[in-house]
Amino acid sequence: MAQRLARATERVSSVELLFDLVFVFTITQVTEIVVAHPTGAGVAQAALTMAVVWWMYDAFAWLTNQSGEGAGLRIGLVGAMVAFLLLAVAIPDAFDATGILFGFAYLAIVLIHFGLFAAFGAPGSARSMLRVIPFNAGGAVLLIVAGFVTGPADWILFALAIAVLVSTSFTSGPVGFDIGASHFVERHGLLMIIAFGESIVSVGVGAGGHPFDLAILVGTVLCVGVVAALWWCYFTGDDERAGRSMTGAPTQQRAYLALTAFALDHYVMIFGLVLFAAGVKLTIGDVFAVAPAAGVILLGAGVALYLVGDARYRQELALGPAALRYAGAALAAASILLGLVAPAAWQLLALLVIVAGVIALEWRRDSRKSP
Repeated sequence: MAQRLARATERVSSVELLFDLVFVFTITQVTEIVVAHPTGAGVAQAALTMAVVWWMYDAFAWLTNQSGEGAGLRIGLVGAMVAFLLLAVAIPDAFDATGILFGFAYLAIVLIHFGLFAAFGAPGSARSMLRVIPFNAGGAVLLIVAGFVTGPADWILFALAIAVLVSTSFTSGPVGFDIGASHFVERHGLLMIIAFGESIVSVGVGAGGHPFDLAILVGTVLCVGVVAALWWCYFTGDDERAGRSMTGAPTQQRAYLALTAFALDHYVMIFGLVLFAAGVKLTIGDVFAVAPAAGVILLGAGVALYLVGDARYRQELALGPAALRYAGAALAAASILLGLVAPAAWQLLALLVIVAGVIALEWRRDSRKSP
């Protein structure tokens, strides 16, 4: 019990904040896949790439949750940062010219992660990693093989790699992990802030590539407003309630929630922000004109996907009703129809009103329930 209470009060360390800076570049690179190839194939490639990267990136959140802090761990995390940076460099052409670099960088990340868990992880979780490492290494090997081939084989090998990586969750499960709730919630909240930040950067980069005029001003205000509303959805008290929910859950249930509510649902939310950021880059040049269909679809689908992931996250942790967020997701998807016939500014305004409306209605409902 003493160990559990101590771990529950841990906070994110400064070395983890340094480590998370690599994630900024990672999201930027995944976004560039969609911007360069705003098609179904481009989105699918970005989704597969993001999935394999997120699996190991989130694995380091498990590592730092189950380990102390010392010089050895810091040095290991810096080494992992280098490998993740090389991996991120290879992301845009991972299905082509830089596939070999991507695969070997991924293997290096897997081996560093296992070594750090073996050296610094809590005894129970370190033993559990012996069951996990064959799956992680097997997925890395498949990605290396993918680097030597092109065409449909890449798609098959990436899909197989994801299947191998996540299969450990359905075979042995997260046994032996006593997740520190406060640390885990805060760490994923910081990762979400990074994803929101990438959306803001996309607004700035997209606007900076065009002469400043009224269209750029209006587009910037609307895009930042949508991102701020999505941020509000996540940090409107759900983060605090998530900490309490995780702390009060039994040990084994906390470990499963770490897989579902945090690994899976956060992936959905982050990829939704990736799609929205790509849509911003494709539409912000002239929001007073009807935007290209690809940009319109990405804006609506990105917000819809984010709200679906957020709603599921609320359900997993029993943070509150999720019906309004699912309804908001459906309306966000419907905004695509508006964007196809009206200037992009109207779709962005509609998305802002939809997300803000969800927040306002939930606040009103919660206020009525309060004594």
